[in-house]
Amino acid sequence: MSQADAGQRVFQEALRKGDTEGLRSLLQGMSSCEFNVNSFGPEGQTALHQSVIDGNLELVKLLVKFGADVRLANRDGWSALHIAAFGGHQDIALYLITRAKYSSSAL
Repeated sequence: MSQADAGQRVFQEALRKGDTEGLRSLLQGMSSCEFNVNSFGPEGQTALHQSVIDGNLELVKLLVKFGADVRLANRDGWSALHIAAFGGHQDIALYLITRAKYSSSAL
């Protein structure tokens, strides 16, 4: 197993558990070559999509801080903002709108 595969597996496991502090440590300690914060999991979601589904604003903010792309669509064509709005996560939707407004490309 390559270092990138191992890093990605550790990242996905911490995400699955909703371990915000563990993910913070992981993201601060790993380089971008060890895992991809925008990779798609087996369910067709990125870490950001899954965090929005779970309604975890703190984790959403952390992932965006470390490069999660708010514009990516999941395998069903839904962006994180679509998921937040559909799921009734107003705080996350407002945060994502704010992030999109200040990014180079709007949603």
